[in-house]
Amino acid sequence: MFEKVLLPTDFSLDANRTLEYVHEIPGVREAILLHVTEEVRSDGKAWIAGKDSVSPADRAWRSLQKEREFLAARDLHAVTKMVGMESGDIAGAILAYAENEEVSLIMMGSRGKGIVGGFILGSVSAKVLRNARTHVLITQHRQSTKKNIGKWGDPQKEQQPGPLFRKILIPVDFSRLSTEVIEFAGDIEGIEEIVLLHVISHGESRKELETRMKDSYNRLQYLSGKLDYDLTVRIHIRFGSPAEEICTLAEEEGVGMIMFSRFGVTGEIREILIGGTVLEVAKKANRPVFVKYPAFSPVLMARELQPAEYPLAEEIWTQFRRQQADQKTDRIFGLFIGETLVSVARCRRYPGGLAVDGVFTRDEFRGKGYATRVMDRLVASCGKETLYLHSPQKLVKFHELYGFGTIGMHEIPESVRNGSILIIGESALANLQPMKREPGPPVA
Repeated sequence: MFEKVLLPTDFSLDANRTLEYVHEIPGVREAILLHVTEEVRSDGKAWIAGKDSVSPADRAWRSLQKEREFLAARDLHAVTKMVGMESGDIAGAILAYAENEEVSLIMMGSRGKGIVGGFILGSVSAKVLRNARTHVLITQHRQSTKKNIGKWGDPQKEQQPGPLFRKILIPVDFSRLSTEVIEFAGDIEGIEEIVLLHVISHGESRKELETRMKDSYNRLQYLSGKLDYDLTVRIHIRFGSPAEEICTLAEEEGVGMIMFSRFGVTGEIREILIGGTVLEVAKKANRPVFVKYPAFSPVLMARELQPAEYPLAEEIWTQFRRQQADQKTDRIFGLFIGETLVSVARCRRYPGGLAVDGVFTRDEFRGKGYATRVMDRLVASCGKETLYLHSPQKLVKFHELYGFGTIGMHEIPESVRNGSILIIGESALANLQPMKREPGPPVA
């Protein structure tokens, strides 16, 4: 299944520990030890005080051979490679090599010394995780410290991890991508137990939480029934922060790894995105994190939401301010990537006219042009009537692209202004620029 495994290495302790996992990878036939190096003198030697010395490249090459011997002693075929980098971009060199060689899996530690000093996940490893076009396994090495025990809870509930692929934890959000991970894991040789976890992050009332819990339990039962009967499958439902609950359960269950699907898109979007929860778990977990590259690319679509989908918009609004959707007055437009809503805008009807509530985009999906797509759809659908909005000063020019012009506060209909006060607050409203768009087609 993972015939060609790429092992980026900087010879740090974390990188060396990663080698200890390689023999557990199902189906591995070739391990490529890759070191990314700076440019050296053309003759391959360093110059110190007028004397030739062993070059950094020579030292790196010797270290690569030691790592190759370590793998060979475990009956693994390994090859060694060194590549240069441009402008200090270690991750870019790793990703380019992985794509050129069509590797099955990139396997690397979460930390390392690198070429330019220390780094932790959030730099090199995080960039590889975000942008790789293949599966990625980030190997975490448990640190038995008081700090970790206090963070994850009762140490008596924590279990030491076993082999990587014997017992795994799969967080489930019921999207097609998470379902694909379950099916993928069911086909991996050596897996004996799968723990399915769904985290309910919020609920407005006890009744709502009970309803969500019952629905989640039924859906998890259905998904577990799709797995081979030889596998032990257990399900959990937790409440709270998804990343925190995932990490906590991983410790309590003693899983060998946590397995996710990344959030992948292609086509007009060149960058391969990864969900915020996945990245947060990769940063915090004391267990290896496997991120599966999707077998399909979700469709990117801007459209109007159906009333049954309004709770999806409310989930996004919780990142900004708590707002409720009203089926009687609201038209809500959003950008979906696959089944996930990432950006949303609302047009609300008041007796005095229509008010646009602005565009809200999930933090991890900002800067991708999604607000433009959502506003395009809103204006195309609602722009036959006069539209009002209160814009932050930094977004005035953005809204002007859609035909909005600045006006005085007194020009906003009273019902629109009063409704905005309820949503935004009077003090906040005073710092926003009132704008108005006359009826007409979208601005070309």
